[in-house]
Amino acid sequence: MSKKILIVEDDKMLCTIFEMFIKGLNYNLIGISHTGNEAIEVCKKNKPDVILMDIHLEGDLNGIETSKIICDLFDVPIVYVTSDINESIIKLATNKNTYGFLMKPVQETTLGVTIEFAYAKYEFDRGNK
Repeated sequence: MSKKILIVEDDKMLCTIFEMFIKGLNYNLIGISHTGNEAIEVCKKNKPDVILMDIHLEGDLNGIETSKIICDLFDVPIVYVTSDINESIIKLATNKNTYGFLMKPVQETTLGVTIEFAYAKYEFDRGNK
């Protein structure tokens, strides 16, 4: 079964690139959200297997705040995709459902490997592997 992926990114050009990569890697793209609140709504309707989360989002919630809410409500592994990985951001973003960081620009192969690793580690942590 193809993994369900949610992209949470406010840059529309990057969303297009990520969408092409996700489809090229034969994953099931269940949504693209530009804000944290949109991402939460998508999770309510169709729980993703992995979320690709930008740290800086439009709207009331940034990616870190959104990830914490999603973690509490839905328990989904998060892979941060960002250009901002200073030490304070990494500390803020590290929580029980953080399963990776990717630096922009992202390569398709690296994205696929990171998604597979994140999901496998998530399953292992829950005793499913």
